[in-house]
Amino acid sequence: MSDPRDPEEFGEYRNYLMALARAQVSFDLRARIDPSDLVQETLCEALRDLPRHRGRSRAEMMGWFRSLLRFNLIDRLRRLRLERRVVSCDGALDRTSQGMSALMLASQSAPEARAAREEDALALAALLGQLSPPQAEAIVLKHCHGMSVAEISRHMNRTPDAVGGLLRHGMRRLRELMPREV
Repeated sequence: MSDPRDPEEFGEYRNYLMALARAQVSFDLRARIDPSDLVQETLCEALRDLPRHRGRSRAEMMGWFRSLLRFNLIDRLRRLRLERRVVSCDGALDRTSQGMSALMLASQSAPEARAAREEDALALAALLGQLSPPQAEAIVLKHCHGMSVAEISRHMNRTPDAVGGLLRHGMRRLRELMPREV
């Protein structure tokens, strides 16, 4: 297994961070906050601050990345004078990450559970990276955030029928991509 602190391995976190960022930045903000920019900024900060980061495990690295992404998003919202949205993103990143793990249906025992959940979230993020961005976003919002189709359609500025199609086709493709032992 690779070293989670190796800067060469930061790419494996990109899809994970993109799934989190897309779920946090609604369509109405996309013209002012690009999820890709947030992820790039987060990865650059992580690379810069890696020597000072004490975490050694993949789970600690993922928590650190979530924290950096959260602060970058909050900073961007404040610069845009959108403070009212800061409160809503506080726990949402953790919920999204936990939802990604649950979607992979981890069945490990208690001592192994956290590390396995983090590994599952990374594995799911890699699979979501193979879907179209709208499909991946719709799946994360539905299955990780628990949003209804109506809420997702507002978040993504699409019709409910379009969101239903994204979910159907995205889930079908995700099932094809998922390893059979999961």
